[in-house]
Amino acid sequence: MKNFIQKIINLTGYKLMKSKTTDATDLDKLNKSLITKLDPVIFDVGANKGQSITRYKKLFKSPIIHSFEPNEDEINILKQKYINDKKIYLNNIAVGDKKGTLEFNINANSGHSSFKNLIPNTTWIKRRSESAKIDDKNYTTKKINTEIISLDDYVNEKNISNIDILKIDTQGYEDKVLLGAKNLLKENRIKLIELELIFSEIYEKPLQIYDVEKNLAPNNYKLFGISNNGSLISNYIFQSDLIYISNDTYENFKSKSPYFNN
Repeated sequence: MKNFIQKIINLTGYKLMKSKTTDATDLDKLNKSLITKLDPVIFDVGANKGQSITRYKKLFKSPIIHSFEPNEDEINILKQKYINDKKIYLNNIAVGDKKGTLEFNINANSGHSSFKNLIPNTTWIKRRSESAKIDDKNYTTKKINTEIISLDDYVNEKNISNIDILKIDTQGYEDKVLLGAKNLLKENRIKLIELELIFSEIYEKPLQIYDVEKNLAPNNYKLFGISNNGSLISNYIFQSDLIYISNDTYENFKSKSPYFNN
């Protein structure tokens, strides 16, 4: 397929070349260069096994991390691990557009759990099921009713004025998380947002960039970085991590960047 596409493009006088990607290390550099505080307030929405807690504790000297994870098994493990860490707040709750309850799908790999149903008979679910040694019809192991809170409500209850970093990894529920932070976004009280978008048809009704930008662009949030390139042809898992920053964070970046101060 690649050779065929190359031949077609050659007829136009152009050449197909692999473009550079931004990997996880680069995203870490962006986070650290844009958020320079030693003790940033970080919201980790979709904590899973605590991968982002580990990441941010390496990036910053003394981060204050509020983590949210609806899977009780995972959050209980994290509570034991960080039982003596007073700067980590672990919440066995989901984050969405409003307070309520909703059915949550627990999948064989807990990191794939989502409010959205998996699409059957895809390459993704077949390969994941083979790896887990289960029938693909059983990849969703159980469904639970989970409590949901909005970020606007949470910061009001906890008397939190600003969020330095909001990380969202919710397997297709990212737009709802942003909808529940409309006041925070309107007031530019979130400085940096890092979220994962899955473009492949893995979950029902996959999100597009517009689905998150319609909550961000009107509030002057700017797309600052993308982790990955690709296409629905070349990647059966086509997803990217996107970084958005508030207008004041962007202006601060511009004031210090050589690109704007020659």
